[in-house]
Amino acid sequence: MIDIWLVLNLSLQIFAIMDPPASLPALISVLENLDRDRARGLINKASIAILILLLTFSIAGGLILRLFGISLTSLRIAAGVILMAIAIDMLITGHKPEKIESGEYVIVPIATPLIVGPGTMTLLITSSHIYGVLVTTIASLFAFIPTYILLRSSQTLFKLLGKTFVNGLGRFMSIIIASFAAQMLLNGIYSAIHEFTNT
Repeated sequence: MIDIWLVLNLSLQIFAIMDPPASLPALISVLENLDRDRARGLINKASIAILILLLTFSIAGGLILRLFGISLTSLRIAAGVILMAIAIDMLITGHKPEKIESGEYVIVPIATPLIVGPGTMTLLITSSHIYGVLVTTIASLFAFIPTYILLRSSQTLFKLLGKTFVNGLGRFMSIIIASFAAQMLLNGIYSAIHEFTNT
């Protein structure tokens, strides 16, 4: 039986690490020069790419670990370090990179690394191994829904809330990410000490 609270908690972590609000300035810089239909088309394509990436790393997480011979302990420590670095950078800047090229190539920087970056991928791989493919996949889908809504309404939200509010929200999300990073890093260190003392 699936633990719905675990799914919701994990989906919150995935959403926080993807942090789509922090990507809005970069997205708006491209969409503001396009007509409505063109902008919506690019958002839909980027959203499909995001969904594919989420599902890929949710389903293939355990396989990736076995393929590269990486232990869960090592991945937890690496994930904690990566997420903490991301959180600190976002806390200082308040946003993700702002300038990206327009056109079809906008799909790649929006989908990855702006939203599904190294931190998200690492979390999905780790979660897939710890909680299982089904739980991680469902959590990814739950996290994707608000992400898609935010992207679709990005222009309206940016006009209503303003750049200052969006950047402030990015800084708040960075604190959440830092908390997840600290917990993941502590779990990794604890596992490493436990493994060392039992050898």
